[in-house]
This record gives sequence, structure tokens and C-alpha cells, in this order.
Amino acid sequence: MLEVEGNFQLVSLNTLKLECIAECYALVSTTVELQEALSEARLCSANINVLGGGSNLILNRYLPGMTIHVGLKGRELLEESADEVVVRLQAGEEWHQTVLWANGEGYFGLENLALIPGSVGAAPVQNIGAYGVEIAQMIECVHVVDSRNGDIRALTADECCFSYRDSLFKTPEGKRLIITAVDLRLSKHPAVNISYPALREAMPHDSATPSDVLMAVVTIRQSKLPDPGVEANVGSFFKNPIVDREMAEHLKGEYRDMPQYPVDANTVKLSAAWMIDQLGWRGVEEFGVSVSEKHALVVINKRARYASEVIEFTHKITSSVSEKYGVSLDREPELVGSDQRA
Repeated sequence: MLEVEGNFQLVSLNTLKLECIAECYALVSTTVELQEALSEARLCSANINVLGGGSNLILNRYLPGMTIHVGLKGRELLEESADEVVVRLQAGEEWHQTVLWANGEGYFGLENLALIPGSVGAAPVQNIGAYGVEIAQMIECVHVVDSRNGDIRALTADECCFSYRDSLFKTPEGKRLIITAVDLRLSKHPAVNISYPALREAMPHDSATPSDVLMAVVTIRQSKLPDPGVEANVGSFFKNPIVDREMAEHLKGEYRDMPQYPVDANTVKLSAAWMIDQLGWRGVEEFGVSVSEKHALVVINKRARYASEVIEFTHKITSSVSEKYGVSLDREPELVGSDQRA
């Protein structure tokens, strides 16, 4: 039986620990419950908000309408051959625990994505990536429920329109689709990807196993990134900007130490962390919000209660980067809700 609660406090359900009141809140553990919650929201002509692990959101003071907390759990082996498997992961499963599970089962490919906060359902939305690997490379299918009518659909990886930290699910059309499960195609061969420089340096030998890579990624991330369970944060707050080659060459001429990473023949990725560091933001605190001492891309909520304080502080960072380098920084987490009660 679906239970809907009114004026529900979400401070414990977002990793920035911001105060937010949901007008209506429902935790759903099955697709049927999800459809029931959507039906109830449609009857009331209410807005629909979707909450997973709360690790990639900036929650404003109020969430009008129906907030649906996706709590679907379970992992299932769908296909198996001598070389690979296809597994179905329910959206409410915790991401890092899923990486550990896959490695323990001998299903490889996710090791570089260890210790990324959040749920399985959030992984395709953000097209999470780290150390030379993106989740899009393994996605076979994403299962969704259309919030407009409750219809169940299955989208191929191509239909998800994945790109750098982006996907269909960030578009106005895609935001109407609620992810319930993700099918991943993983290898049974213990090949590893240590192409990323920091990871390659951490490998003591050329015969690294997937477990070695997983543990190295965990060690690197723990040394560089604060634990959201200890210091309230959403992981990387800013995307690395991608600029055209002409802009990249101009910046390289001005700032010879600026790291640059070619994306394709026409575009280059810049390091947001480097620019933020160069401008002296690491460790700075204002409005109860600070840039982490460990990593310039991580914003820590120390004492702030509301999203407005986080937005004001991070706007000062992006403005300084734009003024100095002529580069726009986009944030990774999405701001949702309203600063005023309807």
C-alpha cells in the first residue's frame, strides 16, 4: 500500500544536507507503487519530483507537488556467455556497493567508477565517469516509467543520447522519464583500463587485476575527495568545460601550465579544478559553504541551511573564472524546487 506523507523534511535525503520541505512525499519500492504515486499526482495536477540517492541535487527550500523517492532494489543476471554478462540493476541500489558486487561476481568494467556517490538510477542521468571510463560504455538498456501516463519503456543506449556528463534524462523531454532499472553489459575477462595518468601511476606493476584497479580508485578518491557521509557534498560540483581549439590555443599561450585534454579534432577539455585553484578558492569559506581543502571541484556545506547560500557562494567562483579566463563553468548538480512556499 502506497503511503504519502505531507510536509516531509528531506534534509537527511540529500548529501548536501540542505533543508527542504516536500509538499507530498512517497517512497516507492516497486514499479506498481511508482505508477500509483504518479497516478495520484496526476489526479491532483501536482508537480512530480524524483529523488534517488540525493547526491547530485541542490534542493531548494520547498518542493511543491509530489516527491517520489525511488527505492527499487535488486540485482539480476539476465544473460551469460563465455565472454560477458548482462545484469539488471534496480534504480534504488547504491552505486558503489553495486561496483563491489560486480567485481566480486567476476563481472568486470565498472572498477574505474568505484566510490562515486549516488544510486544506480542516477548513473545514466549524469553519464557518470571517472579515470577514463563512462557508464554509457556499458549500458545496454535503461528502463523507465513515463511520468505523464505511467507507461513502461525500455531505451537503448543510443536513445539515451549520452555525452560528457549529459544524457536525454537532463532534457525537458527526458526529465519526464523516471528510471527504474539499468541493464549493463559487463565482461567476464579481467581486462583493465589504466589509461588515466593518475591511475597508471598508482599501479605498481603491469599485471594489475580489476580488483587492483578498484582498490586503487578507492584509495585515490579517498585521498582527494571528502566523504559525503562526513562532509556534506555532492562530489564534483563543476563540469570540466569543453572549448574549441582556437580558444584552447589562446589560453595555452596565456597560461602555459594550464592542463588541456583533446576531446576530438575540434574541441578541448579544460580543467575546472586548475582554474579554481589558480584563483585561490581552495579552502575559502563564505555563507557556511566552502571549497574543499582536498579538491577544488568539491563544494562543502559546513553550516548552510538553504540552497540560496550554496548558489550565492558558487556563483562567486564561476564569475571569477569567467572574468579571468573567459570560460563558463557549469555545475553538475541540478537545482530543484523553490525558494518560496507556493
